[in-house]
Parts: sequence; structure tokens; C-alpha cells
Amino acid sequence: MQRIVLWSLSGLVSALLLVNLFLGLSTRGAISQIQAVQSQVANGPQMETVLRNLSIRIAMAGEKEPAFREILKKHELNVKLDDKAEAKANP
Repeated sequence: MQRIVLWSLSGLVSALLLVNLFLGLSTRGAISQIQAVQSQVANGPQMETVLRNLSIRIAMAGEKEPAFREILKKHELNVKLDDKAEAKANP
């Protein structure tokens, strides 16, 4: 009787260790996915500034060549050029 209880408990402990191992590995994968998303979110403001400056330059070039205006229309970017933006873009 004691051997049956002993083997049952050792089997239960082994199963719990395997579940613990599986949960640890799945947690590690989830953490790496979360860190990837956090790095993308952290780079958001920098990318926004770069894309804004790029769209202003494309809009300025679009005043001379219609192909650049088509690029802005294709990507649904509405850019309003004013004297301040032109002065910043052309130092």
C-alpha cells in the first residue's frame, strides 16, 4: 500500500515538474514577443518625425513633378506646405 502511494506521489510530482517546464518555456516566448512590441512602440515617435519630414520633402518635390504628388495620393498622405516647413526643410 505504501509503495502505491509513493509511486503515485512521484508520478504526480513528475507531472507537475513537466507542466512547470512547459509553462516556463511558453512564458519565455511571450516575454520575447512583448519586448518586440515594446521596442516598436518606443521607436514610434522617432519614426513619426522621420516620416513627417520625408512626406514634407516629397510634397515639396511634388510641386515640380506630378509623380511625387501621385506617391502622396497613393499612400493617402495629406501634406500642407507653409513657409515654416519649407524653411526647415531647406536650410
